[in-house]
Amino acid sequence: MMTSDTIWQLIRYALLLAFGPLITKGYLSSDEVTTVTGAIGVIFTAGWGVWVKYGTRTTTATHAARIDTPVVDPATGKVSTN
Repeated sequence: MMTSDTIWQLIRYALLLAFGPLITKGYLSSDEVTTVTGAIGVIFTAGWGVWVKYGTRTTTATHAARIDTPVVDPATGKVSTN
């Protein structure tokens, strides 16, 4: 199973492969790449948050305290019971 560190490392390598040649050939400056990378990070983070929360709904405190209530991990989206 891949950890979040592994995923971020793969994303870093993908960005290096994508932007490295563009910087070398002069199509983009390093400042522009920093801006684009930041924008990609913001879009990815927002998309991840929406995807994890999609289909979930609010509940009452009484129901949430029950042992059989499913819980969604906000970081991974994994559903488990208390």
